[in-house]
This record gives sequence, structure tokens and C-alpha cells, in this order.
Amino acid sequence: MKKLLIISLVLMLNGCALFDAYFMAKYDTTEYALVNEVRTKAQIAEDNCSNPVMVIVRINDLYNSALEFKNFTMYIPRNDDAVKLSEKLFTLTKDTRDYFIKTEKISPVFCKVKLQQIEKSAETIQQVIGNKPR
Repeated sequence: MKKLLIISLVLMLNGCALFDAYFMAKYDTTEYALVNEVRTKAQIAEDNCSNPVMVIVRINDLYNSALEFKNFTMYIPRNDDAVKLSEKLFTLTKDTRDYFIKTEKISPVFCKVKLQQIEKSAETIQQVIGNKPR
């Protein structure tokens, strides 16, 4: 009876491991979440383009999230593509932040276009990361 119980447990555990391996995400979910955060913050910041003070606050927050994404991807083995993408997204957000800080009056149209550019870049990176095998 004990042997039957032990064999049953071993088979059940193997089955669970197989189930997890089959249904788990095939990409790094943290990378995906971080780039999703950048994309979402760009969408939120777009709503503040008519308020120069608020848009700077949102852009700084967006910059911080892009930096976090870049730093996260850096030392993951076999992750060169994600590192390159994260660095480009970071550069885009940094350049936008620097421009918005030094410019006295930011055109709401220009603001929306820049934030849509960041959003679209983040969306493209999400698609790449989501399709990347791990």
C-alpha cells in the first residue's frame, strides 16, 4: 500500500511539473511588465500635455520606469536584443525629458506626438518580448 501511495505521489508531481512547463509563459514576464509600465505611463502622461507642470512630473516618472526596464534587462544571459531595445527606449524617454525640462513652453501637440512615439515604441517592444522564447 505504501509503494502504491509513493508511486502515485511521484506520478502526480511529475504531472504537475509537466503542466507548469506547458502552460508557463515562454518569455520573461518581469521584462514584459516593466515595458508595459512604460507604455501605460506614456498613455497617462498624454492626458496632461496641456498642463506643463504635470507633464514634467509624468515624464520624470516615465523616465524612471524606462531606466528600471533598462537596468533589469542588462545582465540576463542571452538577452542582447532586449538590452538594445531597452537602451533605445530609455534614450527616447531621456531625450524627451531633457527637452521638456529645458523648454519653457511645450506645445500640447508636440507633447502628444512625443508621448505617442514612446508609447508605440514600448508597444513594439512588448510584442517582441511576448514572442521571445525563453
